[in-house]
Amino acid sequence: MSDSRDPQSPAQPAGPTPGTWVIGRVRGIKLTMRFTWLPVAMLLALGFASVIGQQFPELGSWRYVASFAFVVAFTASILIHELAHALVALRFGISVTEINLGFFAAGTHIEGERKSPFEEFAVSVVGPLASLLVGGLAYLGSRAVDEGVGYVALFELAIANLIVGVTNLLPGLPLDGGWVLRAFVWKLTGNMHKGTIAAAWAGRLIAIAVLAAPVILERVFDRQPTLVDFIIALAVGFFLWMGSTASLMQARLRSKLPSLQVRTLARRAIAVHAGTPISEAVRLAAGAQAGAVVVIDGDDKPHALVSESAVNSVAQNQRPWTTVGEVATRIGAGHIIGVNDTGEEILATLRENPASEYLVLDANGAVYGVLATTDVEQAFRNR
Repeated sequence: MSDSRDPQSPAQPAGPTPGTWVIGRVRGIKLTMRFTWLPVAMLLALGFASVIGQQFPELGSWRYVASFAFVVAFTASILIHELAHALVALRFGISVTEINLGFFAAGTHIEGERKSPFEEFAVSVVGPLASLLVGGLAYLGSRAVDEGVGYVALFELAIANLIVGVTNLLPGLPLDGGWVLRAFVWKLTGNMHKGTIAAAWAGRLIAIAVLAAPVILERVFDRQPTLVDFIIALAVGFFLWMGSTASLMQARLRSKLPSLQVRTLARRAIAVHAGTPISEAVRLAAGAQAGAVVVIDGDDKPHALVSESAVNSVAQNQRPWTTVGEVATRIGAGHIIGVNDTGEEILATLRENPASEYLVLDANGAVYGVLATTDVEQAFRNR
């Protein structure tokens, strides 16, 4: 149970995420469920049915109904966990697009970064606290029932939510506790990226501890680990390692963003009309020491770009007879970027409107140059 955050990602599509179906909306948040929920739910229900059948053989086939009801109740408790994240995020004015439900990979898709360590802490810690609260209420309910199938179901629901709450409080990404740790480091250092790096490394350490858990259990508690123990440890450890590694890479990437500026990355461009032969455009660009060609209309307004690959695709002997208008690519609304944009804004533009080149305009709307995606990628590699 964790919130998925990617501040530079484009808005979520109107349809459901691939591999899911939409089950409703809460406060404008789309609720989706993974297709894998049903087969996993049936397996869990069968396992729980055997436990109920041993204790209450008189139930007969009704034990399957009771066990499936328990699985649905546990799914509802996962939804409460994720809704807690989402509603607190909305309280701080942070956009939430989707809650995706699944037994092993539930997530709340939160758009944008927290503005302060306190917001980070509040949004992250409330999910595990909600699970602990549900677990506590389920335990009180089991004490009230005190016997029968209701007691077993409520007690098991309490244990399950206790495990979810405590596990998610472990201080390492991608768990909720990792975001809590990030908030504390952010508060102490004043640097959000240092907080992410610290929490990601903590997540890696937790992943290693999980992988070693079967051996530790054998040494400490003299319990012989089973094959299932190793499989679970491998699956959970792999999930934690991959999640923490992804967060670490993103933190390192984003720490480089402030040093990237369109003004320094943009190629100088020349402006020519669509009827200009490619050979003439290349000659003019070389004379002006420009690395890009912008096509203008009759009103001298830029409307297309000529990429380097488009020029190279035309043979030398054909360039005097081929115009730039024949190989130019029309400039889309999302393919224009400001000369004063920096790292965060550059990355957002590249993700939301992918292209090989972007027209760069100055503060007055005049052509400044062209920003090539390859130049941005090279700048990342050099930093």
